[in-house]
Amino acid sequence: MMCQLSDEQLLGYQPNPAMLAACMALTEQLTQDDGAVLISKDGCLIASVSAWQHHLLAVQNLAALAQLEGVRVQHWYSASARAIRIQLQDAQAPTTAGHQFEAYQLDHTQAQQALEDLVQQALVLQASDIHLLFQPHHAELAFRVHGQLVGHSQRNRETMAGAIAAALNTRSDDFRELFDEQRLSSASISLAVHHEGQLQQLRLRVQKSPTRSGFAVTIRLQVEREPPQLTQLGLPAETLYSLQRILEDPSGLLIVVGATGQGKTTTLAAINTQIPRTEKVISLEDPIEIIQPHIEQKPVIAEHPELNFANMVKVALREDPDVLSISEIRDAATAQAAYTAALTGHFVTATVHAHDTFGALYRLLDLGLTATALAQTGVLCAILAQRLVAETCQHCAGNQDSCSHCYGSGVSGRRLAAELLVVDDGLREALRTGQLDKYRQRLVEQGTLAFKTALQDGLPCP
Repeated sequence: MMCQLSDEQLLGYQPNPAMLAACMALTEQLTQDDGAVLISKDGCLIASVSAWQHHLLAVQNLAALAQLEGVRVQHWYSASARAIRIQLQDAQAPTTAGHQFEAYQLDHTQAQQALEDLVQQALVLQASDIHLLFQPHHAELAFRVHGQLVGHSQRNRETMAGAIAAALNTRSDDFRELFDEQRLSSASISLAVHHEGQLQQLRLRVQKSPTRSGFAVTIRLQVEREPPQLTQLGLPAETLYSLQRILEDPSGLLIVVGATGQGKTTTLAAINTQIPRTEKVISLEDPIEIIQPHIEQKPVIAEHPELNFANMVKVALREDPDVLSISEIRDAATAQAAYTAALTGHFVTATVHAHDTFGALYRLLDLGLTATALAQTGVLCAILAQRLVAETCQHCAGNQDSCSHCYGSGVSGRRLAAELLVVDDGLREALRTGQLDKYRQRLVEQGTLAFKTALQDGLPCP
């Protein structure tokens, strides 16, 4: 059986310069069949499984051409087409120390393929984000997998910059400027790539910013999928039961709390699936991440004079909604608008960046809502705090850098830890009298409020 090289092993086989053009030409011909071929400096011919199976004659002809060029093919291997294309593209693109890319060596076809290969690699790793840090002579690449940065490697600077620039200029519907490394910008890119035998539709959220010695790009992968049901989130049974009871007769303000990347948007979408079709749901989002059927999703631009959250809440309330979902309360105007919506009889769901349930209360107070306003009956109904907790890889016990199951991260996945604080008369009284700290301590002592304690007792949180 022919030896299969991993992506990491393939990095040790640099393309032979004399055969680079021929390898690139054949690989481009076989792209539709996921074929790719590389001849290395030390005389190894490496081809994708598809190339070996369906284009053996073409591969053999390439080996014969290499012999004529004085390159003796001594070993035969297979590797993923994506990894082979990455090696060829990086070898073809010249190294540059420039900071402005007015003209790229990569054509649009090659740039698009480079981006697709990058995204495919992220999907294989089950990554949520791609991180690129562009230095003067190379680009540093990493993937966020289960909350941790893994797969650190160096890529050719021009290949990666060309892929990002071409995608923004030709595939983005909201990037309306010339690509400039030293400008702060964000945009979305729609992309379809093959993954596990299927065509996967994705939306990439790209954030670009200048750094001391170059620029950085962060790409959030948003897979187009149906929103999950509430029962599919992995909520603790008691928390799920209490939340379902609230949603049977929803009213007031329901806050979902957590740090960035802890699944708050997914939870809001799952809550919306519980709302019957007889009610109108308007969701205000920056950006729209999960496509929700039957939900009126409106894009929001936080700093825009008209399309900001606070103003869009007012617009939404004039459109006769039953439920208003706000992807994030991040300023005083939005907090006040959300409070007003709940006060006028609407069911409002929103996220707030805070560590736990009581942290959300302090955050709302910091944003200008008074304790008396929050304590008013029928306004604030509950606060759900959640955290995605890392689970140790069972194959390597979290201690093997070369583990093929967790790709050296030591983490096999994440589970949802959550706690629901239902606002009752006791909490309202604590708000009115300024006794939040004492009330919180009482709940901790009773074992009612154990979220923070559980996290501190050694659960590995990324």
